[in-house]
Amino acid sequence: MKHKILTLAILSTLSSSTFAQSELAPISVEMAAPNEQTQALSDLIKQTGNTESGALLREINGIDAQRLGGHGLDILIRGQGKSAVNILIDGGKIEGGCPNRMDPPTAYTELNSFDNITVIKGVQSLQYGVGGTGGTVLLEREKPTFEEGKPYQGRIYGATGSNGLTRDIGAQVAAGGEQGYIVFQGSNKSADNYKDGNNNEVRSSYETTQGHIDLGWTPSDNHHIKLSHEIANTKDALFQGAGMDAPKSDGRMTRLSYEGKNFNGPINAIEASVYISSVEHSMDNYNLRPVANPMMKMEVPTETTSKGAKLKLTSHLASTQLDYGILLQTVEKKATMYNRSTGMQLNRSQWLMWPDATTEQNSLFAEANTALSERQNLIYAVRVDQVHAKARDAFKTPNNTTVAPQPRRPVDLYNAAYNGYSGKTAIDETNWNGLLRYEQSFGGSYRWFAGLSLTTRTADETERFMARADWTGNPDLKAEKHLQFDLGLRQTSEQLNWGINAYYDKVSDYILRDYAKNQTLAKMTGNQGVYVNIDAEIYGAEFDIDYRFNQAWLIGSALAFTQGRNTTQSRNLSDMAPLNGHVRVEYNRNDWYAGSRFNFASEQSTVNREYNEQKAPAWSTLDLYAGYQLNKTFQLQAGVANLFDQAYFTHVNRTDSVTGTNYKVMEPGRNIWARVEAKF
Repeated sequence: MKHKILTLAILSTLSSSTFAQSELAPISVEMAAPNEQTQALSDLIKQTGNTESGALLREINGIDAQRLGGHGLDILIRGQGKSAVNILIDGGKIEGGCPNRMDPPTAYTELNSFDNITVIKGVQSLQYGVGGTGGTVLLEREKPTFEEGKPYQGRIYGATGSNGLTRDIGAQVAAGGEQGYIVFQGSNKSADNYKDGNNNEVRSSYETTQGHIDLGWTPSDNHHIKLSHEIANTKDALFQGAGMDAPKSDGRMTRLSYEGKNFNGPINAIEASVYISSVEHSMDNYNLRPVANPMMKMEVPTETTSKGAKLKLTSHLASTQLDYGILLQTVEKKATMYNRSTGMQLNRSQWLMWPDATTEQNSLFAEANTALSERQNLIYAVRVDQVHAKARDAFKTPNNTTVAPQPRRPVDLYNAAYNGYSGKTAIDETNWNGLLRYEQSFGGSYRWFAGLSLTTRTADETERFMARADWTGNPDLKAEKHLQFDLGLRQTSEQLNWGINAYYDKVSDYILRDYAKNQTLAKMTGNQGVYVNIDAEIYGAEFDIDYRFNQAWLIGSALAFTQGRNTTQSRNLSDMAPLNGHVRVEYNRNDWYAGSRFNFASEQSTVNREYNEQKAPAWSTLDLYAGYQLNKTFQLQAGVANLFDQAYFTHVNRTDSVTGTNYKVMEPGRNIWARVEAKF
């Protein structure tokens, strides 16, 4: 009740507050490693021709993505994923509807619709909400600007490919002036199953429809109010790496935000926002694939809702900028498995997989940035999170009476899975977070930093409350506590840009998914999935360099490495990418450009054998791309991805569950693609 009262109070306060070379849209990626570095997203699009959000984001150094099929690649930063990576869409969050993560938050985004994408690796701020111990991705849309005498702008694009992608079209138009604006944007993408380098078909087809509308009011340069609504629907998505496909994944999000600045008095700026998002997702093993067993036609409809708010105040005290405020977040998830086989009692539940699971997290934060001198800054911050989690249907019994007697209530499943289960189905936590970071520039073009942070990540709804006999959450999980150290150096000049960053993360109470047979806490002795707390360490390094020989020629390279250890049991952690990177060469000349990109990864032999994780062989691919600006309006782009049609998979890809082998889901083979865009 206290949490509801606090939420209502904050929402009431918010509602009553005073108010490159390429000619693609000016979308940029800011990578804070080792300090702030800006890279045009259009550069990534022109290099790969792939605008699936997860596939495109993993082109950024230090980011990996797990592939289940063609859509919904699930990103990892520094070996961490799920709620360890915060995805903020114009300040709001959306949670996927699949417990197996067919549809991570990026599945409900269209990167072409955003103006700025900021990727923060590790912890550099405590303002972006709970979790995010691996990193944060900020997807942002800016208010449009208009030329004098031209109160509108727009663009339209279309793309296609020879291997999978059949149609990628989109358009955006904005109209307005000094007092306000309106933006309409929409896109449609369709893909068939692609073929890997062995000419084998990979189940990966899908179709997405996405769109958003922004209504902005700008009464002056110091005030900006925006109301936005967007949809992102996917239908008939096939997944080679899952036992089910997804006929429907429909997402909605509505946001209201206010930004005010240049105030006189103790408060100099205000940012306030509220959002609500929802997902309706359905997956089954019979509509989009042959039925393996006619008596096991299973369907899982799910619903998720995310709600949140943020109030940030900014004050300037001498040489210090102080940001402080409140963050609210509530996530609700429901998922029930049904057997739809003929002769079964239809519409009777088998498992309450997400038994009306809710996690509410309310936070207070304060973050200061003090200029010690013209070249030195000290950043220090604290945040406290109050967490309340519960499973409302933990004592509810699934109503299918045709199955053999066994524990079916979620609370009985938890008791059957874990020794010493406390019996709790509602949990309260208070988690503290801190950050200390020093930055210094020197020598005109150099900058280095050192950062120390203590952050927490509470268990998500799947880890805490999943309720199936072969895959069971643990309500007694403790929150992860990450003690991270970052050290980095960067040089930025007209001809040479390079940076190196190393990190070490000591994790207490790391939440590990494992086989029951490997854990003494588990009562079961087989390959059932359970969750336990262990201690772990994650460490690695990232390096990138760009060298411009002259105005035409550029060469660049990037490397990343991550390693993770379960120090409690002297084992490796799963899903740690091996040494990987790329080398690219580009030639830019007036209205046209051409380039090549060599991508590679070394063999991964450091695997979690106890969890049946297999070694991954080394691989390499070559991409070619080019573009031509026909005139002020039209631009053409084309390229070949995986020129030599290599057959390969990345180590973090999910295991191919369709063929039953130990191989990971294979990546696409050769793909010839083309794209055209027009601006007006």
